[in-house]
Amino acid sequence: MRGACLARRPLVLGALAVACTGLLSSCGGAGATSGSTPALVAPGAWVVMGSSSAAGAGATPGEGWAGSLQRSVAGRSVDIVNLAQGGTTTYAGLAASSAPVPNRPPADPAANIDAALAQAPKLLLVSYPSNDTALGYSAEETVHNLLAIRAAALAQGVAVVVLSTQPRALPQAQRALLPQIDAALSQAVSPCFVAVREALAAPDGTIDARYDSGDGVHLNDAGHAVIHDSLRNLIDTQRCVRAGPP
Repeated sequence: MRGACLARRPLVLGALAVACTGLLSSCGGAGATSGSTPALVAPGAWVVMGSSSAAGAGATPGEGWAGSLQRSVAGRSVDIVNLAQGGTTTYAGLAASSAPVPNRPPADPAANIDAALAQAPKLLLVSYPSNDTALGYSAEETVHNLLAIRAAALAQGVAVVVLSTQPRALPQAQRALLPQIDAALSQAVSPCFVAVREALAAPDGTIDARYDSGDGVHLNDAGHAVIHDSLRNLIDTQRCVRAGPP
């Protein structure tokens, strides 16, 4: 089993978040702890890890949230490297040194935390909205893996922002897991947590029609804009990381 947190399954999510944050108190990078000055993360490379939403699926070319963020910070000597790949899960993002888990996919050497750190990033943006849940993985697994990815980056002095889940056309029982994941992540990584699910969701937890690309899974341009604006707000308010002068 991979680490103390995973070995103690099943856990309530609140306990998981607390148990896994011993080395995760830094909001940004090295030396940035809760209540301290946010880490300065620009100029330099910002790396995006995640699945199809982070890769821009559902949006017209160039209008995905990562592409929009690149335009927003272009004047700050920031270069965004997008490693996100459609269909991937949090297991794909784990380090290659992670112990294999039965019936779960291995780390993807082209898109995992090792590949991200090879870019010498100043900031890591992590977004795996719902594929874990759609494949029947537990909320505890998803939270554990995201915190493990974050811990690996923080250990190298890299600032990390974790994005929330997103609404999706899933069975009701699976949709109910998404707010549980978000609550645990928010507890563990705030203020470096970007909550977008509620802003994008219809009352039943599926994608609001205004933001649905048409497949019930991916966001349209307007939905990607909501994520971009939330990220940009986090950066500009300097609650978590500072992107340097405009």
